[in-house]
Amino acid sequence: MSFVYPWVLTGLFVPLFWGIWLGWRADRQDGLAFSYSGLLYRYRLRRARLYLAWPDILRMLTLICLILAIARPVDYKSASKRKTEGLDIMLALDTSQSMMAMDFELKGKRQNRLYVVKQVVQEFIGRREDDRIGLVVFGSEAFTQAPLTMDHKVLQQFLRLTEIGMAGPETAIGDALGTAIKRLKDVEAPSKIIILLSDGGNTAGQIDPKEAAQLAKSLGVRIYTIAVGSNEPVPFPYRGFFGLEYRMQQIQTDTVLMKAIADITGGAFFQAKDTEGLRAVYAKIDKLEKRQQEWELPRTARELAWIPLSLVLILLSLEALWALTPWRVIP
Repeated sequence: MSFVYPWVLTGLFVPLFWGIWLGWRADRQDGLAFSYSGLLYRYRLRRARLYLAWPDILRMLTLICLILAIARPVDYKSASKRKTEGLDIMLALDTSQSMMAMDFELKGKRQNRLYVVKQVVQEFIGRREDDRIGLVVFGSEAFTQAPLTMDHKVLQQFLRLTEIGMAGPETAIGDALGTAIKRLKDVEAPSKIIILLSDGGNTAGQIDPKEAAQLAKSLGVRIYTIAVGSNEPVPFPYRGFFGLEYRMQQIQTDTVLMKAIADITGGAFFQAKDTEGLRAVYAKIDKLEKRQQEWELPRTARELAWIPLSLVLILLSLEALWALTPWRVIP
């Protein structure tokens, strides 16, 4: 056990001097005249002094407990190391306008592509408890939605907040790779991968996707690419005169580019045409090789200030009860 504010303990000199003063006061020879000494026949001086001192003793102990509580005692659990079989994974998800296509189903109900992707990715994250995972979203631009983290509950929350169009309507695959690589390049880990999911081609951004793939290769980052869709006409929602309507629209996925990116880095290319196909893709990626890593878990502190504070309440209650007894001291 240690104290967060140890200098507060110097305040313990106050009850120490208080105790010395009480002892000095008890030794003083004070007197009181009685007309008849028989009244003091059963009166014992030592017991009387103890009764007189009890309120001061209780207050002194209360002050000591308050000082200990203010010093904030904590019990530190020493740092420990944990060995895991995990990877460092950056997920890059396409949130462009084309992800609104309604060609996927979930639980018998037609949903847009991003909605289904989010559900499947949540399942994937739930199975990778030993991995550090981050999230990049991209459209016309790319940005980090969540950095690499072992806190998958927080990551799931950020994933749920991901919406179509939040990064713009177009598709910047190269910028997405660049952002994900930036998050991985300074990380010391035996195995680093990017899982890129998109349903279109590179129509925006400043970074060439193949150049980004070459950079990833030089840094030892493998890229697994997932092309969503079948390159056939799919129902696409739009606002018509009678409200929300659907029109058949063809969304062209650049499978050639996606395969080239994966091949450059030694990864793999997959195409998911429906929900089950998407689940199968993430199941295959889930079987990726795992490397042993050692993580140092931070020290944890258990607050102990509640103990002296509880004693303060008990001591104050005892003093209040003492005042109700025949031995109370009236100034």
